[in-house]
Amino acid sequence: MAVGKTASGLILACALWGTDMEFQVRHQHLRKGCVGTMKVTSEGIAFAGSKNHAWTWKYADIQELKAAPERISVLTYEDRKLKLGADRAYEFQGEIPSGVYTLWSAKLDQRFVEARAEETGGWSLAAKHLRPVSGSDGILTFGASRIVYATDARDDSRTWRYQDIDTISSSGPFQLTITSFERARAHYGDRKGFNFQLKQVLSEAQYNQLWLDIQKANGRIQ
Repeated sequence: MAVGKTASGLILACALWGTDMEFQVRHQHLRKGCVGTMKVTSEGIAFAGSKNHAWTWKYADIQELKAAPERISVLTYEDRKLKLGADRAYEFQGEIPSGVYTLWSAKLDQRFVEARAEETGGWSLAAKHLRPVSGSDGILTFGASRIVYATDARDDSRTWRYQDIDTISSSGPFQLTITSFERARAHYGDRKGFNFQLKQVLSEAQYNQLWLDIQKANGRIQ
């Protein structure tokens, strides 16, 4: 079932690439922000807002593209001189068409972060995502080609393709850490770890098979 959905998604993405997608978003900045049009094509992303707030990024110029329900973050390679060379990020808010996720998932590699829960088949475990201040409760679903964490907590849901995952680790049947290629400055090598407290047992056989599937998807073993 999951494989069929993945294939259908790729077919849909290929069909949609012939049509540019445009939708309204709000660019977030220090003084109130401005409303403009975001255009998504097979080559990249463009935003046209008020005055000088207009940019175009080819996909090769984007370090990370994160899309959550009603929120898009574009991390570029531009230096921010007032921030000691920190890379510039552009934040947008608005209703995002569902087809955009399909396009970006098919077009981009690990640079795309899907911060929402995409429907997938497989087996599931109830879990709590442990975070510095307060965690979130949700469901981890393990499919044929991806892991999905679904939660009501804002921007904390994730859909990881196996190639988006660097590694997994576990200290026992009630704990699982997923280390993704999502950028996080506080983590080693710009990878981000998601530490889950499991509410149901993760068997050794399930963990071993999951680890094996991820290694194969990343070409580390045959």
